[in-house]
Amino acid sequence: MFLTAAALLYTGLVQAGDATSPLLDPARPGWSEIRMTAAKLFLTADAHLALRTLPDSAVRKTLLPIPGMQAIEPGTEVLELVYEAGGLGRKSRLTLLMDPVSGAALQGTHHDLEGKHRYRVWRYGETGAYQRTRWPLDRGEESLPPARWSKTSEGPRIYPVDPAGRPVLESTGLLYAIAAAPLDRPGDQVELLVFRRRDTRIVHVEVLAPRTVNVNYAELWPGGAVQRRGEITPLRLAVRGLPVANPATDKGSDDEFELLGLRGNIELLLDAETRTPLLLSGSAPVLGRVTLRLSEVRLN
Repeated sequence: MFLTAAALLYTGLVQAGDATSPLLDPARPGWSEIRMTAAKLFLTADAHLALRTLPDSAVRKTLLPIPGMQAIEPGTEVLELVYEAGGLGRKSRLTLLMDPVSGAALQGTHHDLEGKHRYRVWRYGETGAYQRTRWPLDRGEESLPPARWSKTSEGPRIYPVDPAGRPVLESTGLLYAIAAAPLDRPGDQVELLVFRRRDTRIVHVEVLAPRTVNVNYAELWPGGAVQRRGEITPLRLAVRGLPVANPATDKGSDDEFELLGLRGNIELLLDAETRTPLLLSGSAPVLGRVTLRLSEVRLN
């Protein structure tokens, strides 16, 4: 029953409105770099996110072709998002190229630097994503650059339901997308399509009643840093992922929606003026509820 409802929700989403209507306003986010940290059970985690806008001419040569599928092409400007994660059993670096107005993912490069080493590139198309992956064959290859790793795999991941021209995001781009979306007061909501491994998710984001929180973070400026401490009442948002079922099979993926390593009932607090993420909480495997808190922000 739930999967059928999700499929109907997806159908309504892709049919509603003009598929080319701008969803995001790149002028809304007032930040270009954030660092968030978490600590639990003597373990720490660090998430660093940096944004910059590039002309399409700077990225076209880096975009890979997709065999047998029309690739998503860049507009005149491309948002480059670099996400680095460390701690809680992971260390990775992801570089995402996305459209700053529609949110559509163009290409993502994911490099796992600890544990199981992996280098994967996702190139996004109109009906799916194409992956190219490399792994070291053995411990002896781990010190080599990924281009020299011997174990390889590639192939398409077709979306279970045709997006029909709607933009498909990559989850790492969600913090930017939420900051740039028209979410300003309780009851405001948006629904986004997000790629997840072998499937897509409907990600529902809604502004909830506010609550007061304590913050303690540094604002970085060219002339130095300013420490912000005290109580504030930011925007409070709920982020929920729903599986998309294929109406022909009524089956959806079991992969759970994940945002910066957190799953389940995700809550995000945004500074109402700069749209800076202040707090992100959700569940992590083994550790249970985990909260990432802003420790540094570079404002525009």
